[in-house]
Amino acid sequence: MTKEINEFHLLVTPHQNKKLPIYRWYHFNHSFSRDLVWYLIDKFDLNCGNIILDPFCGSGTTLLAAQEKGISAIGIDILPLSVFISNAKLQNYNIDKIKYKIEELNKLLSNHNKNTTLIPEFKILHKVFDPDVLSDIFVVKNWIQKMEDKKLKYFFFTALLSITEKVAFARKDGGFLRIVPDKKIPDFKETLFIKINEMLSDIEHSNSQNNTKSKAQIGDARKICFRSSSFDAVITSPPYLNRHDYTRVYILELAIAFLKSEGEIKRLRYKTLRSHVEAKKVFVADGYKEPIKLKEIIEKLEKETLPNKHVIPMIKGYFEDMYLVLKEVARVLKQRGFAAFVIGDVRYGGFLVPVSDILVEIGDSLGLTHQETLVARLRGNSPQQMGKFGKIPAKESIVIWKKQ
Repeated sequence: MTKEINEFHLLVTPHQNKKLPIYRWYHFNHSFSRDLVWYLIDKFDLNCGNIILDPFCGSGTTLLAAQEKGISAIGIDILPLSVFISNAKLQNYNIDKIKYKIEELNKLLSNHNKNTTLIPEFKILHKVFDPDVLSDIFVVKNWIQKMEDKKLKYFFFTALLSITEKVAFARKDGGFLRIVPDKKIPDFKETLFIKINEMLSDIEHSNSQNNTKSKAQIGDARKICFRSSSFDAVITSPPYLNRHDYTRVYILELAIAFLKSEGEIKRLRYKTLRSHVEAKKVFVADGYKEPIKLKEIIEKLEKETLPNKHVIPMIKGYFEDMYLVLKEVARVLKQRGFAAFVIGDVRYGGFLVPVSDILVEIGDSLGLTHQETLVARLRGNSPQQMGKFGKIPAKESIVIWKKQ
């Protein structure tokens, strides 16, 4: 059953979270809002005795929204940035300790020698940052790494990572990090302290105390490291089939804080879900049978001249990987547990790839009974494609299954 519900159109975006305390510390452009999680928690009749899984935890919205309802949630993600940011949002912080460190940081940035900072040889860092700004970034990073208090590391690293794009000659643009040579760069220290003070204010005015067992950890949704029948619900948004490579979109944050070389970034890129053309096959999809709707689309695309010869293998690989994801979701869900996926259809060569419908077919084959598809938004063709293919809207939806 498919329903179109207009009030969801903003809830499948991070628009709301940009103004919410703690959520706004750091957000992914491709994410959903707190109120969607709350809606699903109510819809699934979840309470503090339940536990939720988000196998693509992103910037931690599911985990934090569940925590605010007193419900434990576990997040996994292949990106270390996602795991770090998610955990940062879940901590109980000591305000006095943070204030003491703010004073220490202020003195450090007023007195340090910019020429003595060791900076790794990531080409992209030297390309998009002014040398003085890059020096400041690594002075702050080195200062944070010396801290013994893990919560302070979470707080200050999150502040630093959240401003990297603002102080770089670059901006995130869809699935890419775009170089912007003429961008006006704000003062690094001022920008950092504005963010730190905003985060401190969020903590001071927050009534939320973490009495749940919520956390995020490194993992792969295609091979979830939890026992069968462990979770009451799954609420998540897998990568869309839109060729967006998150190791490129978030390369600045990854290079500054998590990975030591360009080789490490490439290895991570190859291991990610096959939603972009550079990802490689990691797991064998035993038992997978190509859905009928997918076969029909592939046959049409094979007759077209596509801008990238790797698009068809990517589409095939994406659904193989999503088969493994749904197979694992079916395994770790308890009987009568619910799964909700926020997902978007895509278009290649003018042909619509009905991602949500294909995933419904895959889920049903794995023991996940399709309950409904809530259509949040519809997107039309580009003007160029309308002339040839007509106006066939692509939907962005919330697909809901139940494990019977």
